Amino acid sequence: QQQQQQQRPRRGAMVAESVCRCICGTGKRDPLDQSTTWAAADMDLDEVDEPPFQLPKFAGRLSYSILADQQLRGQPMREGQLWFLSTEDKVDEVNFSLYINGFSFWHDEQETAISLSPFALVRNCKFQSTYPSLGSLSDFKIFKVSLFAQGRCYYFGVKGKDEHQAEEERSRWVLDISRAMRLVTQSLFPPYSISCDPLVSVPSTQRRLMAGYLIHCDDGYIASVLYCELHPHCEDKAKMVLYENEVCQTPVMDVYITERSICCEKIGINCSCFSIEDHQFSTRSLSERKLWLRAISNLKVKLQNRAPTPTAEELHSYRVSIKEHISTMKGSLDGHMGQTDALLQRSTSRPNFPPSLVGLPVTPQDALGNRPPVAATAAAAAVAGAS
Repeated sequence: QQQQQQQRPRRGAMVAESVCRCICGTGKRDPLDQSTTWAAADMDLDEVDEPPFQLPKFAGRLSYSILADQQLRGQPMREGQLWFLSTEDKVDEVNFSLYINGFSFWHDEQETAISLSPFALVRNCKFQSTYPSLGSLSDFKIFKVSLFAQGRCYYFGVKGKDEHQAEEERSRWVLDISRAMRLVTQSLFPPYSISCDPLVSVPSTQRRLMAGYLIHCDDGYIASVLYCELHPHCEDKAKMVLYENEVCQTPVMDVYITERSICCEKIGINCSCFSIEDHQFSTRSLSERKLWLRAISNLKVKLQNRAPTPTAEELHSYRVSIKEHISTMKGSLDGHMGQTDALLQRSTSRPNFPPSLVGLPVTPQDALGNRPPVAATAAAAAVAGAS
């Protein structure tokens, strides 16, 4: 079977080539994609409980390749027929296979294989009916898989005997794909618990509000699992310190937060990504994303109100409040995910962060300009070697 797979022609990457007709809501919560809006993330997965705290079992930084050309693992979790929107006026039926770490489909006698990363999302979408070339799409329920770190997007449609059946089938596909994305994301995290207490032996952690691992999108090729520590506001800014691991001996960079900083979540089904200016992060669970964004939002409110730098007593009170929220969050978690092998390839090269991203606040205009564009089209064409 492996020999047969090696003999298959493969299409490793797709890029957008025409203007997207997808319409899905307002762009306020997702400034990276101002031209489109998004369906509500109305499905959820059971969250995973936090494993007990352990000392790091690795030295240095955990970095992974997020290229979409990595080998798909194991046997397909699900297979079926979908309709692929290959151009603005062309819809073709394809054999679609979903794996634990990606998906593949056959189109024009070639196989396209895409591995997923924490910086991908899936969501329902619809198209304006005013475009004659898209008239045939009225019979489909459409969803898209966005690899937003690389600026690529894939559109698929589902047909059914009636609209209700098609809607249910689309919901199942979207939920199953989002589960694969969650498995890839969770596989990269080491065991840890969110901590509000500073490390006695590390002076730089003494003003810690909360800390835990986040996946940071270093660029369109590499993501690093960094230990992120949120500090309270001081004068006109707060900051998040990114370390290589929870020992907090090797800082990677500081991300500053001001009253004007853009902090928002990515909208997708079971997506755990959020951004601070042009820094993209992914959390282990949806509950943890909510916790981080709530803490950051509280800091922005204090900055907007010109609150004084908190005293030691106030800092203790903030920590108690965060701990209480964590305890209620734990009470709502169901199930436990044991430690698994990472579903992405380790990367040994270290990214070179531009000086503007290290220790300096970035203006909203710079942030929007520096972000890689998110593909917003209904067309895709093969490009050899692009990922």
